Amino acid sequence: MKAFIVYCHPSDDSFTRNMRDAFIKGITDSGNEYVLSDLYKMDFKSDITEAEYLRDAYYRNTPEVASDVLEEHKKINSSDVIVFIYPVFWTEAPAKLVGWFDRVWSYGFAYGDKKMKLLDKGLIMCSAGNPMERLEKFGLLNSMKKVMFGDRLINRVTKTEFVVFENTSREKPERESFWDENLKKAYELGKTLFDKKEEEFSLEDKYFTAIENSESGEVSGDTVFSYHQKGNAIWAEYSGGSIVKGFLLGTMDENHNLHFTYQHINANGEIKSGSCNSRPQAENGKLRFYESWKWDNGEEGTSIIEEI
Repeated sequence: MKAFIVYCHPSDDSFTRNMRDAFIKGITDSGNEYVLSDLYKMDFKSDITEAEYLRDAYYRNTPEVASDVLEEHKKINSSDVIVFIYPVFWTEAPAKLVGWFDRVWSYGFAYGDKKMKLLDKGLIMCSAGNPMERLEKFGLLNSMKKVMFGDRLINRVTKTEFVVFENTSREKPERESFWDENLKKAYELGKTLFDKKEEEFSLEDKYFTAIENSESGEVSGDTVFSYHQKGNAIWAEYSGGSIVKGFLLGTMDENHNLHFTYQHINANGEIKSGSCNSRPQAENGKLRFYESWKWDNGEEGTSIIEEI
């Protein structure tokens, strides 16, 4: 098995570089392979040219693709998983990695009539100066996940994982005290990268849309639900179609059934709310929830939402 590692950090004297090396050692110690794109060492050109922009903007699936971009395409399609390793800069990846996506995710490869293979997994490993508590409290971690999983990797990988190495700023005392522990964590991520293991059931970072609904319901195929989970607590925000903005909050039981209340404002400016019980079922490789809901006025209905 082979991993394609996209690494982006401007300095060799960094925790992130040590994290990368520990991760690579884990891959090789497990008897697997990797190919590396070190974007700074390669001096990868991150600025998209006008010609590249116009090709993608007009959805032209033409052969005029730069040689450095084609090399990245080959690395992707020769691999089983893709791994991004980088430091967090202002709740984003470094500009050079953002530019990598701008150019490498070209029309006819990553979207449109795609030539990009569906990879088994997409793993994000990033070092962050902030503690995890702050990243979660202010929604910064969720923002990073939405960009990487909800846009860049959606429908391009089968499984996703986002791992943050927190408190890694040079001035943080925690950096040194957790140095060895963090490198061991990186090594284990590499060593177990290709292990076939049963995934823990989780709704974190999953997106759903409605495929059926009762006539009195208001969500539709244009409505997208963005789910999150912590322990047995679940919540989601949703919008689209006749829903301007909605939120749901509830719990998941031991059988993965959901029990929650919901509230939204619709296109007519009405605030609607109710409660719902939802039963999971896997069909055709996708997760569905069969829902029985009830408006606060007593009217009842059923719906089905399916994982995107």
